[in-house]
Amino acid sequence: MPIILNQKPNSEMPRLSVSKIKTFKSCKLKYKFAYIDYLPQQKRDYLVYGNFAHKTLELFHQFIIDGDNRELNVIMTSAFKLAKDKFKDEITKEQLAEARKLFSIYLKNVTKLKINNEFPNVLSAEKGFYIDFDGKFVLNGVIDRVQLDSDKILHVQDYKTTKKIIYLKKDDFQLQVYAYTKFLEDDSLENIRASYILLKHDFTTINKLYTRALVPKLEKELFKNFETIDNEKLWRPETSYLCRYCDYIAKCRAGQTVTGFNPSTSFGEEEW
Repeated sequence: MPIILNQKPNSEMPRLSVSKIKTFKSCKLKYKFAYIDYLPQQKRDYLVYGNFAHKTLELFHQFIIDGDNRELNVIMTSAFKLAKDKFKDEITKEQLAEARKLFSIYLKNVTKLKINNEFPNVLSAEKGFYIDFDGKFVLNGVIDRVQLDSDKILHVQDYKTTKKIIYLKKDDFQLQVYAYTKFLEDDSLENIRASYILLKHDFTTINKLYTRALVPKLEKELFKNFETIDNEKLWRPETSYLCRYCDYIAKCRAGQTVTGFNPSTSFGEEEW
C-alpha cells in the first residue's frame, strides 16, 4: 500500500513524477535523454519567467502563512524583490515589466478578497511530497498551493504561465496526482477541489472536483506507468512538429528529419 513519507527518502528507489510520465508518453527517446542519460536542458526564457512567477507567489503566501501582518502590497513588494534577486542573472527587463503587471492584477484581486473577508486560507506554498509505492518506486512532486476553501473543502492548485490553455482543459492528470496525495494524507477527506491557476489569463482557473474514488483508480494507473517505463528497452522517438522545440533535437536523427533541423536555426517558445 502506498504511504506518504515525512521527508525525502535516502533510498535508491526509482523516482516517478508527473513530468516524467508525461515526457515518456510524449516521446520515449526524450525520456531517455532527460532521465537516463541526464543530458542538459536548454535555458529557455519562458521557463525562467515561470520559475520567477512561482517563486514570487510562494514567498508572498509563505510570508502570510508565517504571520506577516504588513499590508498586502508591502508583502508583495518584498516577495517580488526577493524573487528578483534570486533570478537576477537570468530574468530580463522585459520579463520583469510583464511580471509587475501580472502581480499588480493579483494584488488587486486578493486585496478585494481581503476587504470582503474572503481572503484565501492558504495552508502551504510549494510543498514537496514523496510517496513510497510498496518499495518499488517513489512518486515525488511539489504542489504550488494548498488552501482550505470557505466551504471547508481542501483545494490543491497549480500555477500555469502558458498562453495557450486548450490542452489544460483536456489534461487534468497533474491535478489528479495532487489530489491523490491529499487523500492519502487524510483518510477523513471525501472530496478535494483542484485547479490550474492561469497567470497570464488574469488568474482565471480551470477547476475540478475529485472524490475518494480517485484513489484506487489512480494508484492502478501509477503502478502501470512505472512498470511500462521500467520495462522499456527500445526508446523509440515520437516525432511531430514539436520536435523543433526539443532540448535534445541535436541528438535525434528522427526529429531532425521531421523538422529539417539546422543547428543555426532558433525556434520560439513552446506553446503547447
